[in-house]
Amino acid sequence: MFKRSLPLFPLFALTLAACAPAQTGPLPDPASFRAAPGDVAQKIDGVGDLGRWMITKNLENAGWLGEKVGGRTLREPINVILIDPIARSPEDATRRMLDAMNKAGYGPKNMHSDGYYGYLNGELKGQFPQGKGLAFSDGPWYDANNHGRVFGPFAVGENTVFIASFSRENFRWLPTPGHPYNSFQVAREDLSKQLGAKTIFKPQRYLNLDSAIDSPTETTGDHDGRALLLVAQE
Repeated sequence: MFKRSLPLFPLFALTLAACAPAQTGPLPDPASFRAAPGDVAQKIDGVGDLGRWMITKNLENAGWLGEKVGGRTLREPINVILIDPIARSPEDATRRMLDAMNKAGYGPKNMHSDGYYGYLNGELKGQFPQGKGLAFSDGPWYDANNHGRVFGPFAVGENTVFIASFSRENFRWLPTPGHPYNSFQVAREDLSKQLGAKTIFKPQRYLNLDSAIDSPTETTGDHDGRALLLVAQE
């Protein structure tokens, strides 16, 4: 793919910086986060008040690391909700969710950005998978892949809830290595198919979060404003 004279280590270092950028400077305290009213979908059935967007480690709405789509900022929506009414504890629910992601072919993979949060019912919780540069993904970082992060566990009544943001990304070597946006719907629907066929989580219906954006300055791409609901059956 590349000429022999192209230095491999600098190229890899540049790729690492683009795909999993390092944080510089102190991070804000997650306890200080306050969601703007317009960023929360109110009274979602079976879930509650749900933050519409994935939140960065800087406590801002995630924007695909600054990548633009048609010159517009890309907002990254929450588009998957997992409910476990059977788990005996939050720890048990977390174990079951992680097991399901692995069985679905979406195990943790490296070379992704990390440190994201999700917001539900006044609580901000960090991402799974945990670890530097990790995201759930169905393929390697150096090719197109469906990937995402899951946030929780959140206690909602007798159930344990996880919320998630999944998307499909391409891979670009030149002129600058990175992961350009491809689709939100493709990743959501593939995850639904794989979880439904191979795990205890079965797709139920879509929940309208009214989170599609199409303005002169911002977009959510092909996101239709809805989150797919999956519920553990055993």
